[in-house]
Amino acid sequence: MENIEFGQLLEKLLYLSNQKKITLAKELGYDISYISKWINGRNLPTQKSISSICKATSQFIVSSLNPISNQGLKRYFEIEVEDDTELAKYIERSLKKSYLITAQKSDSNIYKGTHSEENYNSILHINPRLRKQYLSNDTDLYINESNKLDIILSTNLYKLKSNDKVYIAGMKSSLAEIQKDKEIRVRFLTGFEGSENNTILNTFILIYMIITYTDLNFEVYNCNIDNSDILSVIKDRIFHSAIFANNERCLFTNMSKERTIIDEVYYSFEEIIKDQGKLLVEKKPSIDVLKDKVYMQYIMGQDLKWILGSMNEFFMPSDLFMELAESVFGQDKEVIQELRQINIFLQSIIYKSNIKVLIYETELMKYISNGEAIFFNRPIKLTLAQVEKHIKNMEKIIKNNESIEIKLIENNILDDFNSDLKPSIYLSKNLKIIKMNPDKFNNYAIVKDFEFNKICDELFDKSWNGNSGKFVDEKDEILDRISKALIYTRIINDEEN
Repeated sequence: MENIEFGQLLEKLLYLSNQKKITLAKELGYDISYISKWINGRNLPTQKSISSICKATSQFIVSSLNPISNQGLKRYFEIEVEDDTELAKYIERSLKKSYLITAQKSDSNIYKGTHSEENYNSILHINPRLRKQYLSNDTDLYINESNKLDIILSTNLYKLKSNDKVYIAGMKSSLAEIQKDKEIRVRFLTGFEGSENNTILNTFILIYMIITYTDLNFEVYNCNIDNSDILSVIKDRIFHSAIFANNERCLFTNMSKERTIIDEVYYSFEEIIKDQGKLLVEKKPSIDVLKDKVYMQYIMGQDLKWILGSMNEFFMPSDLFMELAESVFGQDKEVIQELRQINIFLQSIIYKSNIKVLIYETELMKYISNGEAIFFNRPIKLTLAQVEKHIKNMEKIIKNNESIEIKLIENNILDDFNSDLKPSIYLSKNLKIIKMNPDKFNNYAIVKDFEFNKICDELFDKSWNGNSGKFVDEKDEILDRISKALIYTRIINDEEN
C-alpha cells in the first residue's frame, strides 16, 4: 500500500466498507461521473478541494463499517486502533498521501494546502553533533502535551558507545518522574549481537532498566536488533532517530511529527514485537514465586551461583529463617509450608553443595551495622542478636564447606556506570532470578529469553574471573573482615546503650 494511487485506494475503501460509488457521490455532493474518473485515474479532485474530500470520505467510510468489515479494513491497513475517530483520521491521512503520490507523477507543483496539517508542520532536525536529544530536550514539548504516552525505543545497547548506553539507561528515571501525573507505557527493543564486547557493563545496564523504578510500565524485548541506530516513537506525537557510523560516531539526528511517518513507524514496531519480540523477563510477585514453587525449582537446580547485592535469606540458621518467615508471611499458611520445605532443602542440601557466591562487601558491612536485609524481597530489620546469629552461621558454613567459593566485591564492578545499583541475581543452569527493587509488589524478574539467559551466565563468569583488584577471595581474610565488623558493631551498640 506504500505507493498506491488515489483512485485505487478509494476503490479499495469502498469495497472494504461494502459501499458503492453512487452512495459516496451523494455524500460528497458530486455527480457519480466524478467518482468514476477519480477511481479509474482519468482525473483527480482539485487541489483546493482535496482536504475536505478526504475528510468527508474517511468519515463516510468509517460510519459505514460493521464489526466484520471494520476488522477487515484494519487488517488491510495493518493497524490496531479501537477509536473510530482515530481510524477516520488514519484513512484521511492515507487518502491525502496517495493523492500526493498520484499528483506528483504528473505535476510537481502541488498546492501546499493539499498536505495534512501534521505533514505541513512537520519538523526535520539534523545535527551531527547531537547525540543525546532522543527522548530528551527535543521531545519535552511533545511529552508535556499529553497525559498518556506510549513510547517504543529501539537500539542494540551492545553496539553503542558507553556514554550513549548510560544515557539511555538514565531515561527511565526521567520517565518515572514524569509518570507522577501521566500514564506512561515504554517498550524497549534490543538485541544481543556484539554481546561478547563489554558484557558486564551492557548487561548491568539492561538489568538496571529492568529492576529500577518498578512502578513504571516498562518492558524489554529481544527483537534481534543488530545495529546501533537509535529509533524512538511516541504514539501520535513524535518520531526521533539517531543514525550512527561504524566508528560509533553519530552522523545525524532526525525528528519529525508527521503523523503518517509516526503511525507507520509505530505500527511497524508493533508488528516486530508481535512477530519476533521475546520478553526478556516475567515479573512475578514474591508471594507467587513461592506459591508457584519457582523458588524451590531454582534451589533444586544445578550449578548454583549468587550475586548478592543485599543480604537476604541465604546462610540463615534454620530457627532464624522460620522466625522471620512467620514474622513476614505468618498469615499465609500455604506460603509458610513452602518456606518450611525451602528451609529444609537449604540446610540439608544447598549449604553442603558447590556454590559460587559474589557479595558486595559494602552491603554486607552495612547489614552487620544496621540489620537491614531483604527476606524473599521483603525489606526487614533484624536486631543485633539476630544479625549475630545469621553472621555466625554464615561463618560456620564458609569454614566447614570447602565446596562453597565466595568472593567479596570491594568496589563497584563497573567503573563506567555511575550508579549505586548492586543487583541480586540468583543463577542456576536453567533458571535465572533477578531481585527487583522492593515496592508494593516485591517482584522478582524471572528470565524468560534464551539468549538473555546465556548472557546472565556470561555476566557472572566474567565478573567472577574479572579484575582481581576488585575482589577479596581468600576465605581467611573474608572471615576476618566479617568478624571484625561484627566486633565493631557490638562495641558501638554497647556504647550507645
